[in-house]
Amino acid sequence: MNIRELAVRSLLLIWQDGGYSNIVVSRMIKKYALSDRDRRFYTELVYGTLRYMAMLDRAIGMLSKRSLQQMDAVCAAILRLGLYQLQYLDKVPPSAACYEAVALARKMGHEGMAKFVNAVLRNALRRPEVFVVPSRQEDEVLHLALTYHQQNWFIRRCLQQYGFEETVKLCRFFDTIPELCVRIQTQKISREKAMAMLAEKGIVTRPGRYAPESLYIETNDAVQNLELLAAGRAMIQDEASQLVAHVLDPQPGDVVLDVCAAPGGKTTHIASLGGPDCLVYGADIYEHKLQLIRENAKKLQLSNIRTILQDAVRIGERFPAKADRVLVDAPCSGLGILRRKLDLRWRKKEQDLMRLPSLQTRILNGAAACVKTGGILVYSTCTINTAENAAVVEAFLQRHTEFTLLRAGETCSWPQPGKYIDVLPQRDGIDGFFIAKMRRDS
Repeated sequence: MNIRELAVRSLLLIWQDGGYSNIVVSRMIKKYALSDRDRRFYTELVYGTLRYMAMLDRAIGMLSKRSLQQMDAVCAAILRLGLYQLQYLDKVPPSAACYEAVALARKMGHEGMAKFVNAVLRNALRRPEVFVVPSRQEDEVLHLALTYHQQNWFIRRCLQQYGFEETVKLCRFFDTIPELCVRIQTQKISREKAMAMLAEKGIVTRPGRYAPESLYIETNDAVQNLELLAAGRAMIQDEASQLVAHVLDPQPGDVVLDVCAAPGGKTTHIASLGGPDCLVYGADIYEHKLQLIRENAKKLQLSNIRTILQDAVRIGERFPAKADRVLVDAPCSGLGILRRKLDLRWRKKEQDLMRLPSLQTRILNGAAACVKTGGILVYSTCTINTAENAAVVEAFLQRHTEFTLLRAGETCSWPQPGKYIDVLPQRDGIDGFFIAKMRRDS
């Protein structure tokens, strides 16, 4: 298949069908067995178009009398892809970008669409000013949103919470390309030995700063072929996410419940740290997601994991006071991981941040009922939105006086002070994350 057509079809899967960009891209590369050259061009087209979407949509609005809302989805995707090549890919001649876009519009749409696409792209060549970013003095919010590829509402919230300088640092972090981070199964191989093995193959790595099993792979063109992953000696998992199992601190003989467990990264980490005598239950509301947990457990050769089909809100009714340790890795806005999920930054709406705390609270209440006296309850999210983090925990503690807040960083040597682990990307250099640890006293 033509690489540009493949990119357009991938973008449609992401925008129309709600597909996750990393999953869509991985599947397409595998399905069409793309060569190294084609793979690089394809990923650049998809991820580049996603990254610059705010600027591209603004340009379309200035170049066309027809709004994006009035356009066919195929037409919008072709225009965005064509404009991205014209403005940001120096190695693609403008004539080639225009010709290929028009050909795609004719093939995937009709002659009228082809003429419209041609007119908009030719207009873009005559009007380069549509890609000029307003200065901070002209419009501070729009300046930052277009410079760092974020939504306006997100920039406004960050400016209110952090101020201009810290917002710039945060946005710069989110605008970087993340390195691949894996979690070494240290029960099978030490991190140092894993680094040595990879070095022998010419793969450059560096250890993470905070999680003792974390390892960054700096040369990962063929990550799917990494022997460590294939042999179940490592699993892809971000470093901030790896801190959660250390905060939970599972022990041999414990019964542990992970109530929002899929796809199983934290579940398998808990099972590894607790050892074979620690029984870990991973719960989720969807059976197909439970299958992901089972597959990961099998890949890592962990026999102490069980799966449960269960709504986390009502899990306390089924397992009252049954668990020594309970993890609530709650569904959240994901504002701490915008660097990794380009599609997420455009999908999120400000109103989502308003409704999530209610769901998170209901899940936390349900999970709390599962904790034995003396047991541990951990609450975590991958967002930097205070309303989903400390506010949820503090409201929970006011209602549940039987729980005591503990210092989350004590069992993982987190360097920052305070009861919570509150990871700030611009300060700590890893994805934004929040972790709270509580003990049931009576």
